[in-house]
Amino acid sequence: MNIVIFASDSKGLSSLNSIMQEADNAGINLWAMINQDTQLKYPLHHPDRYQILTNCKNINPYYSKTLGVELPFKPDWLIVNRERWEPETSIILEFKQEFDCKIGLIEPNSYILNNIETKLENYSKNRYINLISTYFVHSTHSKQQQSISGFEGNMVVVGNPKYDLNLNPDSETINKLKKYYKIDESKEQVLLFSLINRHRKDINKIFKKTIESNPDKQYFYKPYPGEPFDPMFKTNYYPNFFLKNCIPILEESHIWGMFNICDTHIGCISSITHATLILGKKYIDVSKELGIDKKYLEVNFSDDPSTSDIDAKMWIRSFNFSSTQQLKNLLPNTYINDIKNSNQKVWDNLDSHKKILTLFDDYNDKQAGKRIINYILNNEK
Repeated sequence: MNIVIFASDSKGLSSLNSIMQEADNAGINLWAMINQDTQLKYPLHHPDRYQILTNCKNINPYYSKTLGVELPFKPDWLIVNRERWEPETSIILEFKQEFDCKIGLIEPNSYILNNIETKLENYSKNRYINLISTYFVHSTHSKQQQSISGFEGNMVVVGNPKYDLNLNPDSETINKLKKYYKIDESKEQVLLFSLINRHRKDINKIFKKTIESNPDKQYFYKPYPGEPFDPMFKTNYYPNFFLKNCIPILEESHIWGMFNICDTHIGCISSITHATLILGKKYIDVSKELGIDKKYLEVNFSDDPSTSDIDAKMWIRSFNFSSTQQLKNLLPNTYINDIKNSNQKVWDNLDSHKKILTLFDDYNDKQAGKRIINYILNNEK
């Protein structure tokens, strides 16, 4: 069995590192190409930013044009964490066409809630299902959410491999982060989770009020991946961060230690909340305070992210459409009605962390990577 694993940034690596470990433990021939930078890099443009990890010699070398390097074998499986963006899209296509190997997609999102954009995302994802052999998803709930929104891929529930290894950094890492962020052990540390949709202004008002009302605490801000470098939000970070007396976490690799260091986490229920609940941190959810539970299913298209959850221009461009009406045609009333009940499981149990954890992940046992490798071994042909 020959497996290739590819990660174009540190976020991708966080979903794949336990699979690399389990593949090696199982005695599988493994070759991995990984970039540990917070910002995505293309292997052909930035080969110096990539590391190659392998447990085997050049058994029967094959050259990959999209990776720009020689593989030690003809791969049986390629494992990645995204399929709709470059460089992964081209890499997947090459490995499917040139090497005739199976493709495993590690789903990065929890799909804890189903909204309008979920439908558009899965419409987009369906264009790739002929290339992807298996989508490894986190929970029965997330599988049902994607099925309701029309996703047609082959989904297997395995748990979330992102939380197999990353959530428990060693003491040396923790101490370095405490020094880097000037942690005051006598104070409470608070972690704030960003939003980049129409609720951004309102949640930032809550954050600002919280900071001003409790100046005796230390505050840290977790951006969305890539947010600080996006032209739309960059001025919030440079030259000065927009929240006074709060420090943004700009390095993706730092978030794991800061999850542990911060005592209280504040935000809206989303994929990132899973880590908070696993660690048993004090979690303050402001979704209902912002009225998100009432607004979540609104079909509101706009080119301005401050007034809409949907980036209409991006989706129109993605589907080669010419109008927002074509997007609206993808969202029949039956879909809106179907997802109300599935979302209600979340809103009804928002205060029950134990129940929400099972919606995020069927297992929560740090064995997702092992289940993925076992599945691959049992589906060699």
